Amino acid sequence: MKRKQKLLVGASLATLLIVLGCGQAMVDEEAPAEEAQGQQVPMFEVDPMWPKNLPDHWLMGPTIGVDVDSQNHIWVVHRNTPDQFAARTEIGYAQDPPLSECCQPGDPVLEFDQEGNLVGSWGGPGTETSDEYVWPLSNHGITIDHMDNVWIGGNGGADSHVLKFTRDGTFIKSFGVFGARQVGESDGSPVFERDSHDQESFGRVAKIGIDAEANEAYFADGYFNKRVAVVDMD
Repeated sequence: MKRKQKLLVGASLATLLIVLGCGQAMVDEEAPAEEAQGQQVPMFEVDPMWPKNLPDHWLMGPTIGVDVDSQNHIWVVHRNTPDQFAARTEIGYAQDPPLSECCQPGDPVLEFDQEGNLVGSWGGPGTETSDEYVWPLSNHGITIDHMDNVWIGGNGGADSHVLKFTRDGTFIKSFGVFGARQVGESDGSPVFERDSHDQESFGRVAKIGIDAEANEAYFADGYFNKRVAVVDMD
C-alpha cells in the first residue's frame, strides 16, 4: 500500500513538473509575440507648411514624380504647361497682359532641402540647351541615380525618350528619340504605333529604376509600349 502511494505521489510530481515546464515554454513563446504586438507602425502626418513659399509667384502644377538624392534633398517634377492651370484664377500673372499680381508656373524640376527651402530648379519646354533633345510633352517621373544625375521620362503622345541631366540641369543624354512612335497623320492629328521590339526608342515611359552595380537603368515602357526595357546608363 505504501509503495502504491509513493508511486502515485511520484507520478503526480512528474506530471506537475511537466505541466509547469510546458507553461513556462508557452510564456516564453508568447512574450516575443506580445512585444511584437506592442511595437507601433510608423506614423505619418502631413506638414502643411512644406515646402515653403516658392519665389517669383510660382505655382506647382500636378506633381508627377518625387525622389531623394544622396544629400537627402527632395526632388519633385511637376507639369508646368499653361494647360495645367486655370488662366484667370491661377496664373493670371503669366498672361499677356497680366491679369493679376499672382501667379505663374514654376520650373518643372524643383530641388528642396529637408526644411522645404527651394535650392534648385530648372527645365521645361523651350529651355532646351541643345538640339540633341526635346523636353517631354508631358514629363512623367523623376529618378535620381547613385551619381546624383537626374532622369526624366514622359507620357505625352510623342514622348518616346528618356532624358538624363546633371543635378544642375546640364543635359547629358537622350535615350530614344522624341516622336519615334509617330507613323503618320489622320485628319490633321498624329498617328502613333506601338513597337515593344524597338532597340532605340520607347513608348511613353512611366518609371525609371537604377541598378548602380550593373550600371543599368530599367524603363517601365508601358503607357504605350508593353515592356520593361534595360539600357546601359552611359
